[in-house]
Amino acid sequence: MKPADSEDRMLQVILFKGGGRTLKRVVRTALLSAGAAAALFSLLHIHAASIAATATATSPSPWNDTYFPNLPVVTHDGRVLRFYDDLIKGKIVVINFIYTSCSNICPLTTARLAEVRNQLGDAVGRDIFFYSITLDPLMDGPELLAKYAETYKAGPGWLFLTGKPDDIDLIRHKLGERSRVLSEHRNAVMLGNDRTGEWQRDSAFSDIEQLAATIRKMDPKWREQVRPVAGESKSVHAADISATPGKGLFIKACAACHTIGHGVLVGPDLAGALERRERTWLKQFMMEPDRMRAGKDPVAVALDEAYPGVSMPNLGLSGTDADDLLTYLSEQSRRSVGQTANGGQLEKGTP
Repeated sequence: MKPADSEDRMLQVILFKGGGRTLKRVVRTALLSAGAAAALFSLLHIHAASIAATATATSPSPWNDTYFPNLPVVTHDGRVLRFYDDLIKGKIVVINFIYTSCSNICPLTTARLAEVRNQLGDAVGRDIFFYSITLDPLMDGPELLAKYAETYKAGPGWLFLTGKPDDIDLIRHKLGERSRVLSEHRNAVMLGNDRTGEWQRDSAFSDIEQLAATIRKMDPKWREQVRPVAGESKSVHAADISATPGKGLFIKACAACHTIGHGVLVGPDLAGALERRERTWLKQFMMEPDRMRAGKDPVAVALDEAYPGVSMPNLGLSGTDADDLLTYLSEQSRRSVGQTANGGQLEKGTP
């Protein structure tokens, strides 16, 4: 098989792209159509896994040391490693692309991957490895990436990578990330098992537990051991968005960075936000945080200073979306105060 053929086959599994003018539309669609998206990615995973399993059984995988460049990369803790030999060879990997100055989707994607990492527990760093590769290597050196990793509580088994611009360009090209404008980079997550040759894409906006399960399924041993009951789902994230739109939106768009009454996560605890800020201000900030920062709104600027590297992105929320979120926030804030006063806890899974 020619190298070009290998690249074409890899590009055939690219499923999710958003950026530039289409970014807000894509993100809002991902948030509001989470159930359909999860079903689609599930079906595509089954199909891709079937194809990969057949290919593995009949021929060597084309995505090996002859496909991936073995170029040096630098980790956020300052180590120099070879991309294929040290990071890909023989491993199950989860790869995405970010840059630390991104104020759009990178913070939310990274925060949601942090949730996935927590779902996977000790398997990360032992059986599964996370890599976030900067698309701005001239700006993002190890020091900046280390701060970024600390902000999102990356932990062992999750490396943030930089390197020479030409080397990073070749690596991302091989992984299907070929955008020419920084803000239009792909927001998909690459999942791979170098041992079996299985590679596919998924979305950080999938249901958190489903995405964690999809990653585990990259391991044939795990697939052999686990026999999920068809149609059974215990995911606390699989909210009925049509019935409780505020809750569904909070889980998909906010819960990765915020809690309501459980303390600071990546961003501030939102309990009592409606008492601290006017509703009109909160609604505007939910809908147009980037415009408010650009206009030097003092509260928006203060939030950026208090939580560096985690600027709230513009998710393209409508006025109705913001109202739904504020209603849910108000209800949960009252419950949080009441439960705390009674020495109780919110229901399991409630952010």
